[in-house]
Amino acid sequence: MTETAALHVHEVSKYYSRNGRHITAMENVSVEVKAGTFMVIRGPSGSGKSTLLLAAGGLLRPDTGKVLVGEHDLYALSPDQRTVFRGKNIGFVFQQFYLVPYLTVLENVKMPGIALEIGGLDERAAELLGRFQLSERLEHFPSELSIGERQRVALARALIAKPGVLLADEPTGNLDVENEKIIVDCLWEYAQDGGAVLMATHGLRTDGFDEVVELEGGRLKT
Repeated sequence: MTETAALHVHEVSKYYSRNGRHITAMENVSVEVKAGTFMVIRGPSGSGKSTLLLAAGGLLRPDTGKVLVGEHDLYALSPDQRTVFRGKNIGFVFQQFYLVPYLTVLENVKMPGIALEIGGLDERAAELLGRFQLSERLEHFPSELSIGERQRVALARALIAKPGVLLADEPTGNLDVENEKIIVDCLWEYAQDGGAVLMATHGLRTDGFDEVVELEGGRLKT
């Protein structure tokens, strides 16, 4: 792994057995995302994109291979250590927003920071929501937001702890063109500020990104 790599997935494989069938979700996949880089994983549904992101984020232990965030081997950590490390260093954005319906926009964004005892949360959350054009929505509930607004709240929540790595799984899949552009621009801004972005997509145009890799049948296309 190079010194500037924020995330290194090294020869990772994941297999399942279903009704006597052996299923390869991912096999010998390696990707390296440097700080300040926006990498896209492209592939059809079922190609292994989500499996790769879950493994990269410490949420799904691979059967073989290693996942390094900085110099830390995620799966050499205990489950409790990995949970704390993940909360401080890795942000997640999914196609489904997973917002807490009975919390306001501001409370949803602050929630991970409260668990990590991060100081200055109100100011940090308000700054992020302002950047994502949501300053007028702080006291609204998720049900009162559009789909695009909910995704922006989810992105702000993912960034509240200033993680070094941001993983985004089809974050624009449910959005119109205008909101798609807002989300991608925000991800670009995060990368330009020194973060490492790994985003999975099956339909988004991928020209202009720092690097694009393709998955098919759980394997990298070469």
